[in-house]
Amino acid sequence: MNMVNDVMAEAAKPIFENKIHKVIVHTVVKKDGKFELDPRDKTLEVGKTVQRLIDQLAHLYATKAGKEHGRFEADEENYPVSKFLREYYNSPARDLLDASLNMSGTLIREAQRTASPGGHVFFAHFTRITPSDNDDYFIVAILNDELGTALKDKEVVDATHLDIKGFRLAGRINLTKWQAKSETYLSFLKGKGQDKISGFFKAFLGCNNSVAAAAETKNLTQVLEQFAESKEMPDEVKSEFLRKAYTICKGYADTDRPFELEPFSNELWPEAPEELISAISDSDANISDGFVPDKRSLNRLVKFSGKSKHWRLDFDRLALESKEIQFDKDNGTLTITQLPAELLERMMKEHRDDEEDEA
Repeated sequence: MNMVNDVMAEAAKPIFENKIHKVIVHTVVKKDGKFELDPRDKTLEVGKTVQRLIDQLAHLYATKAGKEHGRFEADEENYPVSKFLREYYNSPARDLLDASLNMSGTLIREAQRTASPGGHVFFAHFTRITPSDNDDYFIVAILNDELGTALKDKEVVDATHLDIKGFRLAGRINLTKWQAKSETYLSFLKGKGQDKISGFFKAFLGCNNSVAAAAETKNLTQVLEQFAESKEMPDEVKSEFLRKAYTICKGYADTDRPFELEPFSNELWPEAPEELISAISDSDANISDGFVPDKRSLNRLVKFSGKSKHWRLDFDRLALESKEIQFDKDNGTLTITQLPAELLERMMKEHRDDEEDEA
């Protein structure tokens, strides 16, 4: 019994990862094939329960795979959520009720074209209070009711609760980056095999997620290198890990298949794919699903290259493993051994010519 109490006590503890400013929820219901709004007339009081809910929601969103990233569409006439959000965020009074009602109207308009069942639409404005993140965020998520069980007076009874872990429709705006005019600050859950459903949520948010494949691929290679370093992999293991990543991504590129984080992580790091998913999702690179990897940018995983005004060097990681090229990190120098016969012959001839000139 003590174990049960301990678990319940742990679940009841607020995470307090966020300073919550405003939260409100409206319910979208479907009647006779059409959506209607059952609105709330004021924001929620931020007590322990609301704090815990938003903390969990924010954490789960950050760790979910299958997100796409982008920015607001410039056309605020057809994609007005950015206008409603700006009016709220820039207002001294910050009346979330009006903004959320306006956003809900846009959500219903887009949902009419889908088979979405509706649900409880949460709007939350919060500030992260972690050592690495103090940005302002705004999250919109649709949660549904789930039938569960509870023990009441030692009897098992039905209990309806919010399915927090099972939500599939959500979007998040980094308000700080948006105000700073960053390239990407908006993301939404794409989800595997639910393009039509997530498509309406993308349209509701007005997210433009057109991305440059080369830039996305470069970001991915950098995060993979950082992951390998964080695992303190030996050089041979690190090289094999990055070479495998190269092979997987090149396979995507060769077949024009878009990158998807979850299957990619399962294939590359099958012993603990959730670790790799978290590393990529939690990075500042904002790597999206849906881009086809750029072959040229992938070369970073298996090759080193550099140049100066007078020379250019390009070599495979295997050259380091075989000791054909050796790096002295203390002196910052490379030593090349086993020169190709033609280059060696030319260098030897150059050296003989120099000796004859000196004589």
